[in-house]
Amino acid sequence: MSIATTLIAQHKFVRNRLLVTLTDIEKSENPQEALAWMMPFGKGRAHIAWQMMHCAATLDRYLNVRVFGKEPLFPDLVARFAGGSESLAQVVPTSLEIRQALDQTTEPYFKYFESLTDDRLNQKANEAADRTQMEVMFLLNWHESHHQGQCHLIWNSFKAKAQA
Repeated sequence: MSIATTLIAQHKFVRNRLLVTLTDIEKSENPQEALAWMMPFGKGRAHIAWQMMHCAATLDRYLNVRVFGKEPLFPDLVARFAGGSESLAQVVPTSLEIRQALDQTTEPYFKYFESLTDDRLNQKANEAADRTQMEVMFLLNWHESHHQGQCHLIWNSFKAKAQA
């Protein structure tokens, strides 16, 4: 098994955890309210839907802008949900929109990295790249794990609030 294949398998495992959280939310009494819920403390905290869309936007921006040196495939997604964007309480995607965004941005990510040999992983994709391709994979695996954890924490907090 190649290094890229192993790292993609790890990303798929993490993605599955994110999708399990989304499925649990979909099965809840009011999924859209849960997706829109923000932690009640701290200014500007992101809701669950933003966290999940942020995972999709980051894959698009990282692959297309930082690796390929092009524009994002989904510029509106990146503008609304990538790092530096503001989590707006009134912009709450549905679970279907979240699933579609995750699918659309993950497929090209996997396809590109599956095409690389192990020796290419230790190289930068282009001269302007700030990381090797393996570091990109490490970072994006960590990134999705981090935001899955945030989603899980917010979801558990939402359920606790509903039971109180």
